[in-house]
Amino acid sequence: MTNDTIVWFQTLTDGVHALGAAAREYWAANEAARVASWHVDPARLLPVDGSLHVLGRDFVRPHDDALLKLGDLYSDLRSSAQGLYENASLAYAYGAISAVRSVVAGERPPYVELGRRDGRYELPKGSLPEMNRALGQWAGAEKLAGLRERVIERERARALVSDFEFYEDLSECDSPELTAASACAAGLAESAYAYGEAAQAALHFALVTRGAAGSLAHRP
Repeated sequence: MTNDTIVWFQTLTDGVHALGAAAREYWAANEAARVASWHVDPARLLPVDGSLHVLGRDFVRPHDDALLKLGDLYSDLRSSAQGLYENASLAYAYGAISAVRSVVAGERPPYVELGRRDGRYELPKGSLPEMNRALGQWAGAEKLAGLRERVIERERARALVSDFEFYEDLSECDSPELTAASACAAGLAESAYAYGEAAQAALHFALVTRGAAGSLAHRP
């Protein structure tokens, strides 16, 4: 095995692993924000009585004021962390399966390639590729296919929710379709991350299969 061979598939797998690690960090941040938000929820926490006079102004209730400000702060953090978690999970899913497809095709990509804009990953156009035939000998192929369907379903739900949000006059409408889509879209990050994990396992299988065939060092 040549040094060049070692470099290309190590950097490829390292990149996929790093995408998964990034998604896990955002998940942890989202959970931390959720717990912090719960701790200052006025419906759960009884505010401490007591007011003070602000010179030249009015009276303020310090504890109420703190809970309100922290609630807004944690709400913003949750929204940001959830968006980053979803984006990183989708990048993990699309990045991992693109690596699998390249390896199965006999290519030697040294890195996962994704676009990036305003601090977020730009995902490829279209849905996750169907890989059943290419991974027919892999025991996890059926699971990967099932996870793919879940991601696609939730991506469609996310697109529907985004369409409603675009039209401000419809964003607050009481629509059963929108309610169902919102509930479905809420699971997109988790589904994408699960798919990414399965695709990472598929990448390992594809590399081992090529290694057994003695083709890791082959240049297309």
